[in-house]
Amino acid sequence: MLTKLSRNKMLVIYGLIGGAILGVGGTLYVKKGKEPVIIEQPEPIVITESKVAEKLTNIDLIKIPCGSEYIEKHGDLLCREMFCLMQTRGVDAKVSGSDCSAISNVQNTLVILETCRGEEGLDDKCIQIYRERK
Repeated sequence: MLTKLSRNKMLVIYGLIGGAILGVGGTLYVKKGKEPVIIEQPEPIVITESKVAEKLTNIDLIKIPCGSEYIEKHGDLLCREMFCLMQTRGVDAKVSGSDCSAISNVQNTLVILETCRGEEGLDDKCIQIYRERK
């Protein structure tokens, strides 16, 4: 003989099984007459480079800063930075702007050290002022 608690548990179980059968059966019945919807993917959009991008990536721009005379007199950091900036332009960019910022940061640090160098060595107060502004 089943107790009242067991009978309630059995009713809940029967209700869940019946609800599952009714839900699955109803879903299959509704979907039976419909064909599956096929969504076609649109063609990818190809972005062509503009004339401005062509001018910014023109290799002639770095002839002077990457020339041996300029590098001997001023160093190669401007050449590196400009070449890096040219590589960030266009659809097939190879580097990010943060890579070029690192090169620029090196150049700025060298200028600070050169400016703060006195007869007695580096001036700590001068370097501190530049660091606060940097």
